[in-house]
This record gives sequence, structure tokens and C-alpha cells, in this order.
Amino acid sequence: MKKGTSYSFQSKKGMEVTFEELHIRHINLLIDIKNKELNKWFLKMAIINTFDDLKIFLNNLKKNKNKCIIAISGKEIIGYLNIFPLNKKETCLKISKPKLIKSKCSFTDKQLTLGLIKKSISIKDIKTSSWIINSDINNLDLISTSRESGFQPIGEIILWDGCDQNESLKQNTHGYELINEFQNINKKNILKIVNFIRSNQSPLIRNILDFDQDDILKRNDSKSGALFYENSVLCTILKDINYQEKEIYTLTISRYWDKRFNSTLKQFIKRFFEQTSVSYLKTYKENSQLNLFLEECNLKEKNQEIILIRNTIVKNEAKQINKLNQSLESIFEKLSPQGNPYPSPFPLKTK
Repeated sequence: MKKGTSYSFQSKKGMEVTFEELHIRHINLLIDIKNKELNKWFLKMAIINTFDDLKIFLNNLKKNKNKCIIAISGKEIIGYLNIFPLNKKETCLKISKPKLIKSKCSFTDKQLTLGLIKKSISIKDIKTSSWIINSDINNLDLISTSRESGFQPIGEIILWDGCDQNESLKQNTHGYELINEFQNINKKNILKIVNFIRSNQSPLIRNILDFDQDDILKRNDSKSGALFYENSVLCTILKDINYQEKEIYTLTISRYWDKRFNSTLKQFIKRFFEQTSVSYLKTYKENSQLNLFLEECNLKEKNQEIILIRNTIVKNEAKQINKLNQSLESIFEKLSPQGNPYPSPFPLKTK
């Protein structure tokens, strides 16, 4: 916090006098004042001036978009979720799956889930374009409450477990030499990787996530990287920050995948699971070619999730009569930051 400006001058004898705005940092000077009434007044003015400076300091700070929302009953926390940005521009915020704590509460899980979500999207100081929720395909409470709060499904993802893939991959090793083309993400290849990721995302996902180089670097760790062949990216694997309690990595291949590289991709996958036994691969369900290939590699489907997004343009477009039979992706060019339609908290009341 700034100390403010001061003014001083020196006497002919070398004595210096400094003139400053009274502040809490002068508390050690106030202690020496014997007049109690004056001391109280000084302390009051010091606190007022300090809080005035603090208010200016806080107003200049960037708004925090990493928040925890809690549900309280009596004196107990009975549920919570986390909000955090998925991209550097903070135009896309992730709402984590609500965690409900067992208690003697008269509210249903669905009511608590709905309350946590509605409170999340009602925070006035959060300005963003899109909200994203990932839900297990069988979590009907989360899906229905998300839809009730204005979220629309835009796709499904599959999580893959590679615990039983070793035997399958041992049979095909003639592509192993190309594994030498695996590169970790660095400043030299980051631009190619960003372009590859964006070009292989659906138009809607690409504009919602709006990744740049910093977003890719944030998803980079020792297991992340790309497979190159003749200076072109074949596929990438990136840490997925959507998940805070699991090690999930997104596997992306080119939309124009050449089957001649199947053996290389098998070795690529083998290399990944040799490094870790607790991680999972994530793919989009719409990529049937890749998903079929992973099944042939003897990977096991761990879970399926649905992606739900709340964006005012998407919400309004979905409500209109669709005369041209347009998909949600047809409106991606219209996406832009929107206001919040829920201006107040969402209290729950028992009957």
C-alpha cells in the first residue's frame, strides 16, 4: 500500500521536520501521547485515512474470479463448489461439481445443487462470457438443475483408463522409431501446438475457450506434449485443468488423421501410461474415429460426462424457432460478454 506523499524541511541547525497524512503506520507515535482523548481522536483519524487508502488500493485490483461458494445451514457448511477461469482472458469460467456434505438438513440434494449454481452465476462483480459445468452422464440432479439455471448441453466427453492396455500395445512396435518425434511444449513449438489445438476444436468450443499460448502453457507438465512428423503436429496431450481432484489429460488428433500413423499413436499412448498409472485420457464423444481406436488399444471407458454451457447468446438462440434447423455451433460468431440475469442470491426455504 502506498505511503503517500510527504513534505519536509530542515532548520539551519540541521533539524528536519516531516509533514505527512496521519496513517495507521504512525501507531507507534500515538502510543507516546499522554492525552487519552487526543490519542483516541488521532487513532480514529489514522484508521479512517488507512481504510481510505485501502479502498483505493482494492478498487485498482483486478477482480478475483476464483471463488468458493458455500451452502450454510445453522452453523454448518453443508455444501460447496469452486469457480475458476479456464482461460487467461477469464471469459470462460468453470463451475465445479457441487460437493454436498451429509447432515441432518431438510433440503434435498437437488435443492442444494440448484442453490449453489444460482448463487454462483448471480455474483455481480464477475463479468464473463460463458460458464461451463461438466456433469456425469447419470447425474440427473446436476443436469436438470443446470438446465433450470439456463445451461445448454453442447457435447459429451469420455474418460479412458489405460490400466489394461499393455498387452494390446506390445503387439505393434514398428512405429516406435517415430516416438522420437515426441516434443514437450516449449517456446519453439508453442505456436504450432496452439494452432493445432484451435483448428481441431469445434467452432463453438474454440470461441468459448478462446485459448492462446499462455493457456496452453498452463496445461503443460512433464506428461504433456505433442507428436511431430515432418515438422507437422500429429496429436497432442495436455493436462486438463477442468479437473482439480483427478489427473486428466486431453488427447487431440488431427481431423484428417492418417491411419498409417496408427502404430505410432499406439506407442504414443503406451508412453503416456508407462509414465503414470493414475491418469486418464479425455476425448470428445463426437470423435468416433479416435474413440474406436482407443477401444482397439484395449483402453477401458472410465466415465462419460456431458458439457453444459451458459451463455446468453446460446440461451436466447436455443429458445427461438429454428426455421433453418441450425445447430448451436452456427451461432458461435455471436458469442460476446453478457450481463448476469440473476442479480440476487438464491435463498432456500423449507415448507
